[in-house]
Amino acid sequence: MVEGKERIRVHIPRRQRLIAVGMDLFSHSSYEEVSIDDIAEVAGISKGLLYYYYPTKHDFYVAVVQHAAQQLLEETEPDPQLAPFERLRTSLNGYFSYVERHAKAYVALLRGGVGADAEMAAIVDAVRRTYVERIIQYFTTEATLSPMQHIAIHGWVGFVETICIAWLEHRECSQEELCRLALETFNIVLRG
Repeated sequence: MVEGKERIRVHIPRRQRLIAVGMDLFSHSSYEEVSIDDIAEVAGISKGLLYYYYPTKHDFYVAVVQHAAQQLLEETEPDPQLAPFERLRTSLNGYFSYVERHAKAYVALLRGGVGADAEMAAIVDAVRRTYVERIIQYFTTEATLSPMQHIAIHGWVGFVETICIAWLEHRECSQEELCRLALETFNIVLRG
């Protein structure tokens, strides 16, 4: 301890600590690869205490995914001070960076697996709806979009998810190139 300085102890609520552990574990391992024993060991608690907070591994995973979805939305929040194109570029780069840090969990969630259940699907759908709403609000310059443009924007969100998975699995291009592809495709979508 540095002389004259008191040690500051940061108290993190246990649920918050468990979510942080889950974020770390599921970012590097799939749902199937992580056991309750692993979670309890990394968190430094008993399995019984983990079950006190989360009755099942699935309940714990849902809480982690909800937290991850909120983090993703926060990290990709558009900056209203930027011009629409730069705003979209910045948001996309935030998205790609987040996805890269949580690659294994992202791929597993979007490929089905645990993501196929209703709770996971609802979380993923809510994030997608938020992105569509943001695109319409922050990234389009036209006052009114046609029905085809609305459909195309929904498809573009799915396109971005799909190219992310391919990028994570093959690493055949840089994040900058991936972003450029997404932006060029977005411009085509809006012309629809």
